[in-house]
Amino acid sequence: MDIKHLETFLKIASLRSFTKAAEELFLTQPTISKQLSDLEKSLGVKLIDRTKRSVSLTKAGEILMRYAKDLQHLKREIIEEISAYKGLEKGSITVGASNIPGVYIIPQIFSLFREKFNNIYMRLIISDSREITAKMFEGEYDIGFVGAKDDTAKLEYRVFLEDQIVVIAPRDYPDTIDVAGLYTYPLISRENGSGTRNHFERVIKSLHKSKDAAFKVIAEMSDTESIKNAVKNGLGISYISRMAIKDELGQGTIKILNIKNMPVIKRSFYMVTRKGRTISPHVKAFIEIVRQWSMSNTA
Repeated sequence: MDIKHLETFLKIASLRSFTKAAEELFLTQPTISKQLSDLEKSLGVKLIDRTKRSVSLTKAGEILMRYAKDLQHLKREIIEEISAYKGLEKGSITVGASNIPGVYIIPQIFSLFREKFNNIYMRLIISDSREITAKMFEGEYDIGFVGAKDDTAKLEYRVFLEDQIVVIAPRDYPDTIDVAGLYTYPLISRENGSGTRNHFERVIKSLHKSKDAAFKVIAEMSDTESIKNAVKNGLGISYISRMAIKDELGQGTIKILNIKNMPVIKRSFYMVTRKGRTISPHVKAFIEIVRQWSMSNTA
């Protein structure tokens, strides 16, 4: 079994397209078709069903995809472990992060990391906490940063920052409302799967237990900057990480609503690694930079 053929299979399977796979691998379509055919012959099973309109995995293809991802991850570990003997001169790190750490924290850490290791390529993918956790579980990212835990024994979570979720409103809204009042104002919600949304809704519903209460959700947004701009322009209220609105509070473009009898909604951000995986020298160095940043930003 040729590992290059496995990598070609993975690319076709993940993109669901021979054309796109050929473009990303800088190969011709006949070449990747031949590589897939050779792989299927060596295994004695059909891996991919292909029609003019779609590409789908067979049951055998789904099984191989799980193991092929592990092999791809192992190959990367081997290369990075060997490169460690030359020092941290080359290599790459793929980081998955949910919205708040991805936008407001990881770029700072990238900058600090590059000051020491300027030849290591860094890649950042921003998505919601649920998606990042799933990709970490599959071994597609070297390290992750999320605002919510998932119950899985294969991932290890370490708190690297404590934050606070606040309710924000346009400048002309009242300064103080009660918890029930949250259900009367138009609300801009985060997307399903967001750690911020899960944490906020859990706390509010524990305080206001009416079965008939429902938020007046008028929009759902996955981007923090979009939410801030919507609130600035009077669309409604929302909930957000306090660290994301430092500039707006200073400029007075939005306000934090004081909610009567509501406790401070604290939340943690977690650094995620996979249990049972060797942590490469590059990722170990990155984790040390995260640790230093966390210490310097702890109140």
